[in-house]
Amino acid sequence: MILINSAAYGSSSLRNELGNVPPVFVPLGNKKLLVYQVEYLRRYFDEQIVVSLPQSYQLSTMEKKLLDRLQVSTCFVPDGLKLGAAILYILNTIEEFSVSEPLRMLHGDTLLTTYQPNTNALGLGKTVYDYHWENEANTQGKVWCGYFSFDKPRLLIANLARTQGNFIESVRQYHQQNPLDLIDCKEWFDFGHINTYFRSRAMVTTQRSFNELKIADGIVQKQSTQNRKIEAEGHWFFRLPEHLKVYVPQLISWEHTRQKSSYSLEYLNAMPVNELFTHGRKILPFWSHLCELFADLMAALRKGAFNDEALQQISQDAQKLYHDKTISRLEQYAQISGGEFNLNQAVKYAGIELGTIREIALDCIHRTQKLPIIPCYLHGDLCFSNVLYDSRGDDIKIIDPRGINADNQLTLLGDQKYDLAKLCHSFVGLYDFIIADSFELIKNEQIGVELNFDCDNRIVAMADIFWQTPFIPDFDNRDILPLTILLFLSMLPLHSDKPLRQKAMLANALRLYAMLK
Repeated sequence: MILINSAAYGSSSLRNELGNVPPVFVPLGNKKLLVYQVEYLRRYFDEQIVVSLPQSYQLSTMEKKLLDRLQVSTCFVPDGLKLGAAILYILNTIEEFSVSEPLRMLHGDTLLTTYQPNTNALGLGKTVYDYHWENEANTQGKVWCGYFSFDKPRLLIANLARTQGNFIESVRQYHQQNPLDLIDCKEWFDFGHINTYFRSRAMVTTQRSFNELKIADGIVQKQSTQNRKIEAEGHWFFRLPEHLKVYVPQLISWEHTRQKSSYSLEYLNAMPVNELFTHGRKILPFWSHLCELFADLMAALRKGAFNDEALQQISQDAQKLYHDKTISRLEQYAQISGGEFNLNQAVKYAGIELGTIREIALDCIHRTQKLPIIPCYLHGDLCFSNVLYDSRGDDIKIIDPRGINADNQLTLLGDQKYDLAKLCHSFVGLYDFIIADSFELIKNEQIGVELNFDCDNRIVAMADIFWQTPFIPDFDNRDILPLTILLFLSMLPLHSDKPLRQKAMLANALRLYAMLK
């Protein structure tokens, strides 16, 4: 059996970042750490995995489904028990445990990418941080990295009882009685302290993003074969007015040639808002405050001397973005769907007749075009995944701007309704739950389609906070819903590698349109 110990909440600094979240559920790359832990464990061991959690912790719908999908059992431990006492409680509670088989243990804040088959082992790793790590003599300063394997579990239990639940002392006594193999864990990522958490995030992100993103020495470099896109992003950062630079990471370099474009920014130890939204447990007052920060950002983006020529260009770009781009993307999706998607076929959401997709799109375009143009320095993709929240500075930084208009021309300007719609498609449209594959799609003749998200009332309350926040003076946020619907419709052909997500985005557009109607 493999026991992942996660029966205590994270450190106070991590709770400040994420809310009360057990270590296995901290976010990493828009997934939970547990996903990676189980993935690597199962590459080496065909054993039942049990994860311990605090008794006071209430699993979300997303977490319940995740545990079922991973086929991981849980054991809820009374709050306040020390590690050794918690282990004793678990081993005396769960049915999966047998003293006749090896017991492997992984700390809930630890990620290892490789394992050795030893059944009696103590994992050691290198660290540059001066925390209270346990170490072993004659191991060149290596410390306990959070992985253990005991081939005599009964002996460990006896030591835990003898030391009254002192885990470290119990392991040391076990080691004297039944020597453990000291194994070198070369790829060890620690997520238990605020510094190691962000350092580990950066290292894992670099490993899994291949050549598009490189993080090293406090700098993140972005490059891509999509040359124009990267050129536009770098140009946006380079040309941004002085009063807006406080809202972005510092630009280190920007290079553009016919063959390659790249730019480098300072790497910030800050949380992407999409991961706080889908995986964190921040309290509602935090989200009210975050909306105030967004409102301040949007006010700053509106500051500028926009002459008549600029205003005319912004208006023209907006109309092309709202009408031409939407219709073009829908026709593109219809073409590649092989007849499955028909713009002129009537659709239903949860049994509600909505008309055809074309009629829905044209209605939303018409409603959007009736609204005033709000000139600004436009980010162009102001969704949660492109916003970082820095808890120490209590501010937000924006990344990955669009920097290009519908005619493929470099620009910093645009209609701020588009940025507001992007915020809406995260707060209300729950785009990040779709990207996290945390939804259920129902489709039948009677209801048409229906989309259910793996979220709770906390997320509904966040949407209410969004509706009530005055982001733009004299503007009713609910008027942005038609443009939000257009965003989901226009991104359909962009997710051809994930057909189920495409269907979810279409269903979500219909859900929002039913809300609008």
